[in-house]
Amino acid sequence: MLEELRGISPEDRVEAFLDIWVSGEGLEFASEEAREAYRYRAGLLKDAILLKKTPDRVPILPLATFAPTTLAGMSGKQAMNDPDGLGKAWLKFVDDYEPDALGGMLMVMYAPVLEALDYKLYKWPGHGVPEHLYYQFNEQEYMKADEYDHFIQDVTDYWIRVWLPRTHGALGPLAGTFPVYGSMELPMSSPWLMTLGIPEVQDAFKALLEAGRLTFEWFQKMMPYVGQKVAKGFPESAGGFTKAPFDVLADSFRGTTGIMMDLFRQPDKVLKAVEVLTPLMINLGVSLAKVNRNPLVFIPLHKGADGFMSNAHFEKFYWPSLKNVMLGLIENGCVPVCFVEGAYNQRLEYLTELPPGKCVFYFDRTDMARAKEVLAGKSCIAGGFPVSLIMTGKPEQVEAEVKKLLNQVAPNGGYILGVGTALDDPKPENLKAFMEAGRKFGKY
Repeated sequence: MLEELRGISPEDRVEAFLDIWVSGEGLEFASEEAREAYRYRAGLLKDAILLKKTPDRVPILPLATFAPTTLAGMSGKQAMNDPDGLGKAWLKFVDDYEPDALGGMLMVMYAPVLEALDYKLYKWPGHGVPEHLYYQFNEQEYMKADEYDHFIQDVTDYWIRVWLPRTHGALGPLAGTFPVYGSMELPMSSPWLMTLGIPEVQDAFKALLEAGRLTFEWFQKMMPYVGQKVAKGFPESAGGFTKAPFDVLADSFRGTTGIMMDLFRQPDKVLKAVEVLTPLMINLGVSLAKVNRNPLVFIPLHKGADGFMSNAHFEKFYWPSLKNVMLGLIENGCVPVCFVEGAYNQRLEYLTELPPGKCVFYFDRTDMARAKEVLAGKSCIAGGFPVSLIMTGKPEQVEAEVKKLLNQVAPNGGYILGVGTALDDPKPENLKAFMEAGRKFGKY
């Protein structure tokens, strides 16, 4: 956790970390007016998270991925290959729409890095997806059903010598290396080091170094744009990222079919695997939030949604480890921001088990009126606006729907206005109507 939080009681760390973020301490601003605009916007979010009725209005947080570049006339392929174009598009987006916070710039990954690694986990524009579209997850069974013991006993070794070679084609030769533990004494070092000298393994390291070089150069180009966005008075909407342990296992290792069979064929190993992943996911979220001095930790939720599993399976396999990750983040002063993809109409009561005023549930297709009813006074809720209306509707329809949604969930605070899923291809007039309606009807 941040050093400034160590003397603060666990109950007060979240608010203290939010105060540090809202203050803008250590950030550079274009003017004093921009500094005050930053504090105002971040303050709106802080008050919503802490379940305080704001003195002004509901904060507005559009969840943008490719929307800024699409609106700037860039294809998906251009966005993933032109860092300067990407950064300029983001700056124009905040100028045009004035969101209360915005992240996502670095989520539009640099395509040359993926190409250098022969990355298998996603397809992206110009590489398995048409150039004008956006990246897509490529779910496969990257971990076999009989490999749980290796994963559980030594997840780091499994990750490096089994999973990475399968998901990054250029790193395939790492599967032929010996475990690193031989380095502990001189007589045992030579077998491990010998495998590192195999020409194909050397090529794998060269590919990894090239990917690192490209990513470093990309960051050097992108971070000034992130800084300019903040300098204009627009906070970053997330300081860190992590995942539900079950989703790590189900999304990127076993795949949907594999994990669903495992729930019946080897349930104890599934439980042990998510237990192994839990501290790793806490540390991932906390470490990034600490570096960025931003307590908001984004957590996309996938396979716990209604329809993926029964409540009994959710209660046994999904919720306990996710809850432990969230409690671990809160213990370190972080705010878990769960992006609840799909619907959680059958899961809402579980979400009441978190301490009040410490997290955000950003909903996609959950019944927002019921979410407000169940979580009022317990957790901040967000989202719920149908992205399809912004993509295909008319401005007057957007305005009417914003008004309706705010009437349902805004009273007494604890709500952040947002679209139900990530924006890639919005109609500009509809997005403008969404933002303006939020400011018009979201006043307290």
